Amino acid sequence: MAYLGKYHVVALTEKRKFNNKKVENGMLNLKKTALAVLALSSSAVFAGTMGPVCSAVNVTVPCETTAWDFGGKALYLQPTLNGNSATMSRTLTNGAGDTLATFGQNPPYSWGFFLEGSYHFNTGNDLNLNWYEVNRSTNKTFATAIPDTSGPLNIDATYGAGTVNLNPNWNAVNLELGQHVDFGEGKSIRFHGGAQYARLTSSSTFTVAGTDAAATTFSTVVTAKPTYNGFGPRVGADMVYGWGNGLGIYANGAAALLAGSSKFTNNYSAVRSAAPATVNFSVTGSSTMVVPVLDAKLGATYTYAMAQGDLTLDAGWMWVNYFNVQQSTVTGLSPANNDFGLQGPFVGLKWMGNIV
Repeated sequence: MAYLGKYHVVALTEKRKFNNKKVENGMLNLKKTALAVLALSSSAVFAGTMGPVCSAVNVTVPCETTAWDFGGKALYLQPTLNGNSATMSRTLTNGAGDTLATFGQNPPYSWGFFLEGSYHFNTGNDLNLNWYEVNRSTNKTFATAIPDTSGPLNIDATYGAGTVNLNPNWNAVNLELGQHVDFGEGKSIRFHGGAQYARLTSSSTFTVAGTDAAATTFSTVVTAKPTYNGFGPRVGADMVYGWGNGLGIYANGAAALLAGSSKFTNNYSAVRSAAPATVNFSVTGSSTMVVPVLDAKLGATYTYAMAQGDLTLDAGWMWVNYFNVQQSTVTGLSPANNDFGLQGPFVGLKWMGNIV
């Protein structure tokens, strides 16, 4: 064994001490790292694992395009009218104000149509013109025998058959400027604003015939014709969710505020085969009214891509209501304001073709 010397032995001893210190420091650092990992793992156990990271969906508009579309729908709507002058309901009263009988029936569903055409331009803009129309005359006969000791001519009488004729008419023309906006894949909203012109009438005629105590025949006719013509701003939104493969569902809503003229003409006449022969009077009125309007649709579409454009089948249900829009009076001189509404199903087709 070679002799290293005293100084060599001291140096070797110090080197071993330094190496042992490095090992101890390394073990200490390893323990600290293990404790940190263990602490993080424990936090994950107690707090739960990290959920999916959400990112904001980009709101975009379509690329610039130019196109035309034309469409039509068949409407099958039921008028929802209130007020005696606007429904197929009548209440017979005698001169003392006693109720003799009430004839009542909800207005039936009526066929109508919807036509529209649009010009699409820029990045998701469109100019749309559309027209709604419902017009149908309906008759209902009530066979009854009602005694009246003080009828419309202050005579003892018995009413026989009664007939109600109702002719609600709705015409509305909308001019809309729209903006299509996409909210991610399959979801979009078309915001639109414009104007509406509406004409509403609900003419009704009530006829009842009878015989008085002297066997004299008579007939009584009451007619009412409230009419409203209004124009004003209209705004709305058409929300669409696409399921893919051409299928989609939608919910549309719009509100308008119309200013216009509300008129009514009510006539009452009674004709007897003996004196007094006739009794006639009429009540008319007119005023300017501001009318709020709400309309909504729920439906589904299927779009078929063709070589010369897209063909869309559309079906759903719609609701429309004009608030306090029509004035009328039958038995008194003070007019009452009545709502005019419609609701029911529809089905239609629309074709859209791009312009190269």
